[in-house]
Amino acid sequence: MRVFAISKRIIKQFLKDRRSLAMIFVAPIVLLFLFSYILKQDDTKPTLALVDAPPAFEQIVKDYAKVKNVNPSDIEDKLKNMDLDGAVLFKSGEIVVQFEGTDKARSTAVMDAIQSAVKENTPSNLKIVMDPIYGSKNMESFDSIGPIFIGFFSFLFVFILSGISFVRERLTTTLERLLVTPVKRWEIVVGYILGFGFFALIQSIIITVFSISVLDMYNVGSAWEVCVVNILLSLTALTLGMLLSAYANNEFQVVQFIPVIAVPQILFSGIFSTAFLPNWFKFIGGILPLTYGAEALRGIMIKGQSLSDVVYQLLILLGFSILFISLNIVALKKQRSI
Repeated sequence: MRVFAISKRIIKQFLKDRRSLAMIFVAPIVLLFLFSYILKQDDTKPTLALVDAPPAFEQIVKDYAKVKNVNPSDIEDKLKNMDLDGAVLFKSGEIVVQFEGTDKARSTAVMDAIQSAVKENTPSNLKIVMDPIYGSKNMESFDSIGPIFIGFFSFLFVFILSGISFVRERLTTTLERLLVTPVKRWEIVVGYILGFGFFALIQSIIITVFSISVLDMYNVGSAWEVCVVNILLSLTALTLGMLLSAYANNEFQVVQFIPVIAVPQILFSGIFSTAFLPNWFKFIGGILPLTYGAEALRGIMIKGQSLSDVVYQLLILLGFSILFISLNIVALKKQRSI
C-alpha cells in the first residue's frame, strides 16, 4: 500500500504540472513531425540551367532535375541567390558543373542528377568538372555545416548557463535582496548580462580558436569576425535564457525548455537542409536566432565575407538581444516592483 501511495502522489504531482505534461506528451510529437518532414523531402529534384547542352542530354536530365532557361551571364548571380541549384556548361571535352557550394544537400542533389543523366546518354570520354562558387570542390560535409555547429554550441551552453544560474539566483534569494535595494531593474539585468557575458566571451573565443586551429575547419574569412558573430549569438542566448528562467521555479523546469528552444534551432539553421521544403515551412527558421547566426558564420567562413556583408544578420541578432533584454526588465516585475 505504501508503494501505491508514493505512486499516487507522483501521478497527482505530474497531473498538476502542465509544463511537464506538455514536455512528455506534446513536445515529442511536434519534434518527430518536424524531423520527419525535413528528412522525408519528396521533391528533391534540383533546378538546373543548361548551357550548350545536347538536346538528348537535356531531355534525359529532365527526369532527374527541373530545367530552367537562364541567360548565361545571369547564372552566377542566380546561384548565389539560390534561384538555381546548379548549372551545367558543356565545353570541349568536359562538362562543367557550377553550384553555390555552401549547402551540401543542394550540391549533392545537383551532382546526383547530372551523374545519372550522364550515365544514360553522354560520351564516356567527357570529364565532369565541379566548379563551386564558394568553398572547395574537395570540401567535406563537416566543413559546410561546421560553422553552424560553432554557433549552435555557443548558443546552447550559454543558454543553459544563464537559465540555470539565474534561477539559482532567485532560489537563493540573492535576486530578492537586490530588488529591495535602490538599484533599478535595468541595472540588475545589465549587470547579470555583463557578468554572464564575460564567460560567454571567453567561450566564444575558445570555440572559434579550437575549431579553426585544432579541427582545421574550412575558413577563408577572418577569425576575429567569426568571434564577433559568436559573441552576438551568445548574447542572444544569454538574454533568452535569463528571460525564460523568470518563468521557471527550479533548474529542472529550465532544462525542460532545452528541447523546445534548442532542437528547432538545429532543424532550421542549416544542419539539415531545407532547400526542397515549401516556403511556409522555411518561415519557422526566420523567427529563430541561430538561423541568422549560422548564415553570418557561413558567409564569413565559407564565402569569405566580412562583417559589413553580414550586417543584416548581425542587426537581427542584436534586435533579438534588445527585445529579450526589454522583456527581462518587464519580467522582473514578477519578482517585485522597484
